[in-house]
Amino acid sequence: MTIAEYEKHLVGELCWSCHEATHTCSARQRQCPRCRRKISYHQAQRRWALLRAFVLQASANSAAKSIGVSYPTAHAAFRRFRETLADLAAAEDRQLIGEIEVDESYFGGHRKGHRGRGAAGKVAVFGLLERKGRVYAIAVPNCSKEVLMGKIKHHAVKGAVFYTDDFVGYNDLHSFGKHLPINHRKVFANGRAHINGIEGFWSFAKQMFAKCHGVDPENFPLYLKEYEFRYNHRNEDLIQILFEHLISPKPVSKTRKFLP
Repeated sequence: MTIAEYEKHLVGELCWSCHEATHTCSARQRQCPRCRRKISYHQAQRRWALLRAFVLQASANSAAKSIGVSYPTAHAAFRRFRETLADLAAAEDRQLIGEIEVDESYFGGHRKGHRGRGAAGKVAVFGLLERKGRVYAIAVPNCSKEVLMGKIKHHAVKGAVFYTDDFVGYNDLHSFGKHLPINHRKVFANGRAHINGIEGFWSFAKQMFAKCHGVDPENFPLYLKEYEFRYNHRNEDLIQILFEHLISPKPVSKTRKFLP
């Protein structure tokens, strides 16, 4: 889609369904000559405003108030945007290669003063980051050696170079590739041996979750995949990516492959 076509869709000059040029049919509406769908100027502006608010990380409640729509309308729109990004993230899933940073982190929970592995009431999340590539993250039931090695073998190519901390769950990683662990009690980096990249993603994701003021466990994987996609495409125009997919939806998995 060209920039000109993109802008015409935003203002309703091109139909969102069949992409034909619309014509003015009243003082407040345009109509597609092909599918006969009517698009009001207000409707086009509202859709654009909701999409922009979502990309800028506004809450559904604040977006509803500022745009002048009901909360259910804003919530439903945000849900659709979020599911679209999560499906796009799942569609990008492939085995990672080369140099890979591996780590796990914990999200949520209400108990203060108990951090790190084994923290009560928190969701365990496992992640791999391919240097000069993409990050992959998924909620896991626990951080046992069996669970972590299973995820690594499924999402990384055998023979890759793996950077981890000195957690015992990674002790068998040397049998799957070159393993370069870092003892964080002594040093955080030793040349190329570090996990600063994946820790940068954890920081990004936790900042995003903090803006939600609580996410229920059922929806946690959906939000996590949204943030994974945002991180992997942080230097791209997310509005255009979302918009192009929404008006020209490509087949995506409805099985929610990003769920644990």
